Amino acid sequence: MDREAVTALVERELAAISDPTVRDLIQWLRVDPSPVVRDWDYGAPGERYVCWTVLEHRPSNTGVAYCAAGFGPAHPWGLVFLSGPHMNIGMDSGWFATLEGAVREGLAWDCTNPPGYEVA
Repeated sequence: MDREAVTALVERELAAISDPTVRDLIQWLRVDPSPVVRDWDYGAPGERYVCWTVLEHRPSNTGVAYCAAGFGPAHPWGLVFLSGPHMNIGMDSGWFATLEGAVREGLAWDCTNPPGYEVA
């Protein structure tokens, strides 16, 4: 996986989002994909994976990353910390099937979800 491949994934995810508020927030938080090696707490000691940070919300020190390993490929979009002591991949409850799902559960999202919306 490289920067261009991750950028293409983000573009495909954006194209699938119908809610303009979500798309606008993603565009506002979007950064050039950057690789961060994160600890995987559910495997062998010392196991680590590259997670590509694609969105950053500096006020909350959180972002969204793409990782094909760990909880991926089923849930490759995760809520992560940008810095500090909790730089691991995190728990399964913070990983989602879609970029939209991750954004709607992130700290940068301050809107209500439509009635009946279920996070993927």
